[in-house]
Amino acid sequence: MSQQINLVNPLLLKKRYAFGLREMGLGLGLIVAGALAWGGYLNYQAGMLETLATRQEARQAKAQQELDRLNAAASRPASALLSERAKAMQAQVAQREALLASLERTLDTTSAGFAAPMRALAHGSVEGVWLNGFTLAPDYVKLEGSALQAGLLTAYIDRLGKQAPFAGMRFSGMEAELAQPAGESKDAAGGQAGHIDFALYSGSQDAAAEGGKPDGQ
Repeated sequence: MSQQINLVNPLLLKKRYAFGLREMGLGLGLIVAGALAWGGYLNYQAGMLETLATRQEARQAKAQQELDRLNAAASRPASALLSERAKAMQAQVAQREALLASLERTLDTTSAGFAAPMRALAHGSVEGVWLNGFTLAPDYVKLEGSALQAGLLTAYIDRLGKQAPFAGMRFSGMEAELAQPAGESKDAAGGQAGHIDFALYSGSQDAAAEGGKPDGQ
């Protein structure tokens, strides 16, 4: 009968640690990878914030430019041409009110034969064109007024021709000239007039003198 006896002391055996070099290297790699990932995320966030800051600065710069432009526009003196047009518009309103009042008075006193043409004059007005006076007779019509632009005068004639009393009527004569601001010559005004003064004729003035005519000023 035989028996095996282990004479080696277990304490003298080589111990294997749970955290060896391999495990430590793997753990270190995970730590480095996590640090890199976190650094990338922080870098991404920093890029987004920088982009937003750049856009905000661009908006602020654009707003400042617009504010500077508005301040510069507000500090500029009023245009002489615009001032002249404003005066012409004020004169147009005043003369139109006077003309309407004259039409109303004339409608109350004139015969029924001339009431319709006078109403047509009142209803055929065009913005930018106003009458300063008129002459109505059975065979003669004369309209005197002013217009801010030459094209408005054509529109006024077309619209007046659509009114029943003036349908089919053709003006046989027209006079038009550039009106100069008061106290200024044509050379001083630089060729820029405030409006156009015009006179339109239809029919014979001699026939109107024979038959009589209602006038409006």
